[in-house]
Amino acid sequence: MAGRGAPPALPPGVVIYPSPPKPLLLFITNVKSARTIWVEISINDNVLMLKKYVERKMNIPVGDMILIYMGEELKNEYRIKDCKLDRVIQKIAAREDPHSDDCTIHLIDLKDTPTELREPAPAPPA
Repeated sequence: MAGRGAPPALPPGVVIYPSPPKPLLLFITNVKSARTIWVEISINDNVLMLKKYVERKMNIPVGDMILIYMGEELKNEYRIKDCKLDRVIQKIAAREDPHSDDCTIHLIDLKDTPTELREPAPAPPA
């Protein structure tokens, strides 16, 4: 078999962009019921989008859920790649399979939390 030469040059003005990031596979576990679901999400999506996926699968309203990863609450406005989930993202980028513990997010359903333990709701603007 003949040796392979260099790939042919691209025509002028043609640009090849890198492929988009692989979706991230995350496991969401309800801390009270221990029910676990999986969600595939882009690292460029925000936490609110993740909560909407969870809402569809677990029937828990977005406003009633708190997502915790590595002891830290995931805030709605944060993008997935800007959270502590970067550890998982780095493993995937290095073509390593992350451990399921690295991919597990804990869900607290506020309906399951006694009222006296909840943080007070923010006061409406005056």
